[in-house]
Amino acid sequence: MKQGSDNQIDALLSEQAAAWFVRLIANDLSLRERREYLAWLKASGRHVEALLDIYRYHGYGRKAKLNNRASPDSDPESKVIQFAPRGAAATPYRQEPPRRSPLWRIAAVVAGIAFSLVIGYVAKTAYFDQRLATDPSEWDRTMLADGSVLRVGPNTRIRWYFSDQQRTLMLTRGEAVFEVAKDPLRPFIVTTSVGDVRAVGTEFGVSLVNATTAVVTVAHGKVAVSKPNQGRLLIHGSAAIAALVANQQLILSGDTVQPVKEVDADRELQWASGYYEFRGEKVKQAVAEFNRRNRVQVVLADPSVGEIAMPFTTVRLDDPETFALMLGARPDVQMAYENAQSIRLMAE
Repeated sequence: MKQGSDNQIDALLSEQAAAWFVRLIANDLSLRERREYLAWLKASGRHVEALLDIYRYHGYGRKAKLNNRASPDSDPESKVIQFAPRGAAATPYRQEPPRRSPLWRIAAVVAGIAFSLVIGYVAKTAYFDQRLATDPSEWDRTMLADGSVLRVGPNTRIRWYFSDQQRTLMLTRGEAVFEVAKDPLRPFIVTTSVGDVRAVGTEFGVSLVNATTAVVTVAHGKVAVSKPNQGRLLIHGSAAIAALVANQQLILSGDTVQPVKEVDADRELQWASGYYEFRGEKVKQAVAEFNRRNRVQVVLADPSVGEIAMPFTTVRLDDPETFALMLGARPDVQMAYENAQSIRLMAE
């Protein structure tokens, strides 16, 4: 009965450890939940062992030689903790003389060091140094360690690092919307090759249209925009070239900064949901929106087609084929597939 009870406990601990592992890797633990996790971890050495088993199974901590643990059937009169394979019965042996260093103390030290290294690596990966990348036609959403929410569009590359002084995110390609959790002591700074954006508690989007052009749109709150690679200076409020509030947008292109303009931020950032509402823009503008987000490219074989005004309609940004079919239904536009990755629009 005792062996069966131990097996049930091991199974329960494995389930709990697996649940914590999934939450840690997903990086969606709140501050309260992180405290609960630490309390669970400290409650018993068996919790630690169960979690390490999960890490080893998924490729973490392979160098942590912790495949053995204390057997629950060890001699109760012995003061020496015997290490044996999980589930195996221990063979009692005589206590070593006090003058010798017990092997279990050495094993415990090695285990402690290995565990610290594994947990330290996972904590750094989960909370301090992460990256996210999306493919064409792929949208993603994640919650950061501080509670901020990150929504990214296709063809995006972004990484972030949080310290005690600053929350830094590096957008090297693509677009993202940032719903920033308030933390006045740690400014939230998005850096790009074109310019940097600083916020404390707000919602804004940054789109790298190309290598030299960035669009900053504010939905709520206030942000400060500076020249590139000066995010650190923004902590002190210097080097700002513009301050934006809700429903304002700024376009930076190379060394040129366009005047701040009033916009409908909900519509401008609608791409983060995978949809976009066209309100009479030219076809060439719509084609540009589709082409920078999808693998299937729409080719304007005739410039006159690009000058046609789009109807007032909402489309899915990951579906350029339906967009092309809609245009092909017009009497003055002809649509043809060049290949699996290219759709050609021509004047009829």
